[in-house]
Amino acid sequence: MKILNIPELKFLKVALEKNPKANFNFEYLEKSNAIATLILNYNATKTLLVNQYRPGAKKNIFEIPAGLIDAGEEPIDTLFREVREETGYEKKDFEIIYASKDGFYVSPGYTTEKIFIYIIKLKSDDIIPKELKLDDGEDLYPQWFNLDEVSKVSNDMKTIFALNIYKNLP
Repeated sequence: MKILNIPELKFLKVALEKNPKANFNFEYLEKSNAIATLILNYNATKTLLVNQYRPGAKKNIFEIPAGLIDAGEEPIDTLFREVREETGYEKKDFEIIYASKDGFYVSPGYTTEKIFIYIIKLKSDDIIPKELKLDDGEDLYPQWFNLDEVSKVSNDMKTIFALNIYKNLP
């Protein structure tokens, strides 16, 4: 495997790997793993989506809160950090009702990234979230939606995937 050093890229590393059965190189991205969380209100009738600009979509989209796992950080710790940063809710405010064990490959044909999906439920609808703690460059806005509205306002894969996991929980 050869990783190309491109200083302008902060989150992605372009990599080449020789195909073991043919005479060509695979091109792919070495990328940090991530978490994403479907946040439900106490009655599990609504979810909190964040609206932010996404360069791949070339527009603002609604999606579930998500974030990259820092080096040496466990996915569960990233969950607590990202939920606090992007929504204002703290770990004492919710219970985890689903956690993926090994993560899901985002697109194994071009990236090493896996995403760990969590589904959490607030312990009360009366909880007032703290002020957001956004990273530099983040500009997002949380908004509650009825669960049946999500597929109408978002075409983000991780959002729809997490919603379908929730709908199929026992």
